[in-house]
Amino acid sequence: MYALLVILQTVVLPLIFGGVHLGVAGGNPAIVFGIWFAFWGVGIRLIVAGISQLTNPRRTTQTILGAAHGDSEDAPDDDAERGDTGTGTGASTDTMTKTGAATAQVVQELGLANLSLGVVALVSSLVPGWGLIGALPGAIYLGLAGLRHLAKRGKSLNELVATWTDLLVFLLVVGGVVAAGLRGW
Repeated sequence: MYALLVILQTVVLPLIFGGVHLGVAGGNPAIVFGIWFAFWGVGIRLIVAGISQLTNPRRTTQTILGAAHGDSEDAPDDDAERGDTGTGTGASTDTMTKTGAATAQVVQELGLANLSLGVVALVSSLVPGWGLIGALPGAIYLGLAGLRHLAKRGKSLNELVATWTDLLVFLLVVGGVVAAGLRGW
């Protein structure tokens, strides 16, 4: 489901909306498609990711990054609920619970960043003259994240889709910015 949603947001919908836009209103294809990739691939994609990370941080750590269930646990386990103080066999479990809570907090803070970048890209795409510039920070973030994922071996299907669509959106939005800059904004 994740891979399908990401492909829709970063490939299919920008191509459909860009094609309709060109057919109805015309324009420079690089700029038109750049704006629609900014809207869908940066704006909507990062807003959806941010909401997901805020509401269910475990989904990001397990489904996308492939962490083991215990690595990203964000709820206390049985030993912690019974009041285990960290002595004996519960010490390891207590550490895992604290690690899981810290991981959940980091993922939720990432969600806030994604939400912020996505809202700026979405709103900018709707304001004449702002579309591509407003999406550029989010596109740069996606490009850097994609480059970071490239180095990782043994990626899941979801991480492969995230890697290549991050890089695609980065290249297309930056291409739109370059085209708009050459045109004189």
